[in-house]
Amino acid sequence: MPETTQAGSAPRQPSPYDAQAALAHLLARLRASSGATRVSVWVHEATTELVVPFRQASSPSTPRPTHPALRTPAFVSDSPFLSAVITSRQAVVARADGRRRADRQLAEVGIRSAHGEPLILDGEVVGVLTVEPAAAAAPHLLRQAAPRLAAALAEAWTRRSDQRRLDQAAVLLGLIESAGQAQSMDALLGSACRRLAELGEVERACIFLVEDGRLVPRMAAYADGRRDPVTWEQFRNAPVALELAETVLRTGEPRTADRTSGLVDGWWVDSFQIASALAVPLGRAPELAGVLTLDSTQLRPFSEAVRRLAAAAGAHLGGVIEQARTSQARAASLATAEVVRQLLVDGSAATGVAEAAEVLARAVQRLAGTDRSAAYLLGADGRIGEVRHVDWPESHKEVVATRVVGTPAASVPLWRQASADPRPVFVEDAAAGDLLDPQLVRALDLSSYLSVPLLSGGRLLGLVVSGSVGAPRTWSPAVRDAVSQVTLEGSLVVENAELRAAEQLRLAQLATEAHHDPLTGLANRRRFTEAVEATVYAEPAGRCALLMIDLDRFKEINDSFGHSVGDDLLCLVGPRLQGVLDDGDLLARMGGDEFAVLLPDADDTRARAVAESIGAALRDAFVLDGMPLHVDASVGIALCPDHGRDRSLLLARADTAMYAAKRGRQGHEVWAPDGTPASRDRLETLEQLRGALDGEQLDNHYQPKLDLRTGTVVGLEALVRWNHPARGLLYPDVFLPLAEQAGLMRRLALRVLERALRDLQGWRAQGHDLSVAVNLSVSNLQDVALPEQVEMLLDAFAVPAGALVLEITEDVLMADAARSQQVMAGLRRLSVRLSVDDYGTGYSSLSYLRALPVDELKLDRSFVAHLTTDDRAAAIVRSTLQLSRDLGMSMVVEGVEDAASLAALRAWGCDIAQGYHISRPMPAERVLGWLDSRPVRALRVPGARPRV
Repeated sequence: MPETTQAGSAPRQPSPYDAQAALAHLLARLRASSGATRVSVWVHEATTELVVPFRQASSPSTPRPTHPALRTPAFVSDSPFLSAVITSRQAVVARADGRRRADRQLAEVGIRSAHGEPLILDGEVVGVLTVEPAAAAAPHLLRQAAPRLAAALAEAWTRRSDQRRLDQAAVLLGLIESAGQAQSMDALLGSACRRLAELGEVERACIFLVEDGRLVPRMAAYADGRRDPVTWEQFRNAPVALELAETVLRTGEPRTADRTSGLVDGWWVDSFQIASALAVPLGRAPELAGVLTLDSTQLRPFSEAVRRLAAAAGAHLGGVIEQARTSQARAASLATAEVVRQLLVDGSAATGVAEAAEVLARAVQRLAGTDRSAAYLLGADGRIGEVRHVDWPESHKEVVATRVVGTPAASVPLWRQASADPRPVFVEDAAAGDLLDPQLVRALDLSSYLSVPLLSGGRLLGLVVSGSVGAPRTWSPAVRDAVSQVTLEGSLVVENAELRAAEQLRLAQLATEAHHDPLTGLANRRRFTEAVEATVYAEPAGRCALLMIDLDRFKEINDSFGHSVGDDLLCLVGPRLQGVLDDGDLLARMGGDEFAVLLPDADDTRARAVAESIGAALRDAFVLDGMPLHVDASVGIALCPDHGRDRSLLLARADTAMYAAKRGRQGHEVWAPDGTPASRDRLETLEQLRGALDGEQLDNHYQPKLDLRTGTVVGLEALVRWNHPARGLLYPDVFLPLAEQAGLMRRLALRVLERALRDLQGWRAQGHDLSVAVNLSVSNLQDVALPEQVEMLLDAFAVPAGALVLEITEDVLMADAARSQQVMAGLRRLSVRLSVDDYGTGYSSLSYLRALPVDELKLDRSFVAHLTTDDRAAAIVRSTLQLSRDLGMSMVVEGVEDAASLAALRAWGCDIAQGYHISRPMPAERVLGWLDSRPVRALRVPGARPRV
């Protein structure tokens, strides 16, 4: 709006340095001299073709102009009266009752008549002088005043423009300085908008920022500083984009528009009465931070000064915003890093999903600045199960317990969204959202909330919901990004906690399995031995009794009805035995049909009473599948300290007493010091063998097998040896019967098999195409798990199944034909080769050779010893060789100890020979050296030609 000078006393002489005051003085003198009601000067901006009302002088009785056209800048083309003066460069008179466009314009603005005089300086029209009414424009006065007014107007406008540039520079400098002082981005943008609206002479300035790839309304301020909450909410939640701002963001160029242009229309005009707007980019292309707009409720053009101000402010403000964002991002990054660090620290102590979920809930609440959080965990039935609360009042916990727990997760929209898109969800107005039940939102007083998925290995295990009460919250992009980061870190915390819980469960299971018998659930030998040690070696020394229990006639039941019935019987015996014991007594299954009892603080009398109770408990028949079965027990008793204070000694003496009770059929027997040395040696050896199985005393020796047709070594047989620390190298006949009787053969055979396959892997890696043969016992062939164990070992050492030969004696085949065939069939499916060892010494029927999946016959050494001197022995060898050929089997002859026997076997066409004449058994480390001195079949390389 132009400044007005009212008439009064004579105008005071202005300072020669105040151009605007000088202009006002000239206008006042002209109005006084001419008797006009109002004289005005308009600036003509040639660069923008604008006319700007600048100064006027009016009589006291003349009201201030109210029409917008007299108060705001306008394009020259939009003002017919002023345009006629400027373009003609001559005086123009217009009257409201005339018919020209200039006349009609005066009628529209309420002026009856006016005289327009061009103000020309250096040949350029710098402005227009208007005199109201036109009759007051005396020519002689105007001829004198016009040149002086033109010079004064140009100087005043220049001074004003210079001052505005200084003010603009101050504003821009202030923007830069305020970036470091602003308490928040909103405070910075609010201050900038208010000052820019004031300097731009518009009602309002607005800032739209690019967030998540789209332009969003972020800040608006009025020039007069007023705040309108309703209008503010409308602006922040605008349902449609401002096309003017979108256009500037796309092009990177400033634009002006009015409500008829199509760039500012519809909702924005209706809501904010925008008539004209100027928009400039924030920052510099191509990385724009957003758009700045200046808008007016009046149709108006924007002067060059305002355009420059807006453009400069946009460029500087873009940099300030990026600087502020960088600072905020750095601060947010540090805050996020601290939250993540604490999350990882707390998460490292969490075990299980529930504990980890609570840790994540606290981290999210801290990061988002919410009031309370809860972790909702998914149950196995797909319903919401356990809930972990953080900072919740009891009344609201009750609401969750009654309304949420037990609800099918799929019925909750928030859960369905998390299942479809497992990313954080931010709901700034909970009441208006549709992801949670509105009644639940009201019951919990939720105003805003965010939801974070509880993930582990890509599985959705639950949700963490963190909310605020009271005023709704908003979350900046930086906070949203930080929450997303914490969500990812949280998934690792949850997954690790889940693994930690599984590991604890596994360790507990392993501890249970390590100390409990898998068949009966009773304590096993290890647990019993540890308990005996703890009792015997306790300080102060106490007393106890050990009872070794062996079931009588149990082998008959196994042989007659099968091992499954025997196993069922053992499971029934345990509870019977447990029923006669007191709390604190320990019952264990030692293996096979052998049990043991530890009676702490027991003497001879108590031990005998328990032994008698055990016998009585077993007298009643056990009913299995409707069939009654009877078993008795022989019980041996050893007392501490009466019979010693050594764990192994007490166990051995209780075992000795048990065998004495079995021989004498006495039911139970207390150890007496007249035990035979043989029995003591046997028990001592058995205990040492158990220790050898747990250590590294057992080793494999290998005896080569020679192909008599080619003269090459094709395989080796693994023979177990015991490197006894006191007795030296022990052969199998010393300890294998004890191992079979004590139920240790399964462990021992697997130990030999594992070592043999490991050694074979090394030899084959050196290029030797060898096989290895391992002997199986009765207990091995009754173990239905054997095929699976063999398969695992073959896979572990990458040995082909055809390179493994399992040797089985004839008496093994006779023990339990049905189960043996089942196990052998499983081995055969693996392509493992099966050999009948010691063939010809047992009583097996030839029908077994027809029915069983056997690949090889291994003739016993007894037929070879007299091969060259006994015609009948030679006939048996030749007939057995023919039998193997007819059955499609290979034949191995063992016990070859002289060259004559070897020559005879080669002449008869025997396949493979083995014996001392070829080589004695040797340790594994000597095998390669021995092989290198003899012809050995080479391992074929895929793609290579066979050697001829």
